[in-house]
Amino acid sequence: MSSSQSGPLLQPAFELRIPSPADAGAWHRLFDDAEVMRFIGDGRVRSPEWYQEFAARQRLLAADTGLCLFALVRVDDRGDGEARADTPASGAGHAAAAGLGTVAGFVGIQPWTQPWGPTGRPEIGWRLGVEHQGLGLATAAARECLARAAATGIQNPVAMIDVRNIASIAVARKLGMQSLDEIDAPTGARVAVYGFGGPDRTVSG
Repeated sequence: MSSSQSGPLLQPAFELRIPSPADAGAWHRLFDDAEVMRFIGDGRVRSPEWYQEFAARQRLLAADTGLCLFALVRVDDRGDGEARADTPASGAGHAAAAGLGTVAGFVGIQPWTQPWGPTGRPEIGWRLGVEHQGLGLATAAARECLARAAATGIQNPVAMIDVRNIASIAVARKLGMQSLDEIDAPTGARVAVYGFGGPDRTVSG
């Protein structure tokens, strides 16, 4: 599921890369925040170990499909911030020197694996730390991921968004997505299924 803010400010330069163990540590620091996790699953803040396992799964997915939830790295900020992770770049929304930049969160595409909803469908998702929200990063990086997905033949991913998450809904709409369905998650949250229409428009499950 997706968590982000969006806004009209100048969008920072960024790169997308396959997440390393250092990126996983940065994710934990960024997302160790109840507000960031408010609309994600049951809202639990996860442990450092959880993020290491999560990043490892993304590396396997990238090796198999070329897609995953990529580390989103701001390359306009060359400082030594807490969320900096010095790892080689594997792809970029803008050209960037390897090992430079600050991890802002993740953006990417992976299969929806929950037993409810559109199980097996490609899902696009994004999650950014609070200090990186409102800059247009989620929208721009998601567009980059959609282009990568299209190059692999994936044309119609969905986005699973809590209906209260107005900021992520705004991102989905900027991407050209529309609400196709609404589902009650096991947590009790009402989740909107956003997509581009076309085949498999009915996605309830």
